[in-house]
Amino acid sequence: MSKVAPPRAVFVDHPVGRTFGPPHDRARNQAVLTRALAELANYVRPGEIRDPGLRWSPDGSRAWEDELRTEMLHDH
Repeated sequence: MSKVAPPRAVFVDHPVGRTFGPPHDRARNQAVLTRALAELANYVRPGEIRDPGLRWSPDGSRAWEDELRTEMLHDH
């Protein structure tokens, strides 16, 4: 099996499936997309992963992990 790297990527520290932010939060969804697209001009080499500092919680809290886990367990 061979390893394939993306040509370029933006790291977004959000829950899986919620890359652009909370559902129905149009302003935040658009802000994340705009910031990610703005990174295109900053790539200098293939396979580069850029981190523009997009975090789910402004304070860096990881509490969303437990919240998401609880939500996913109750949905099934």
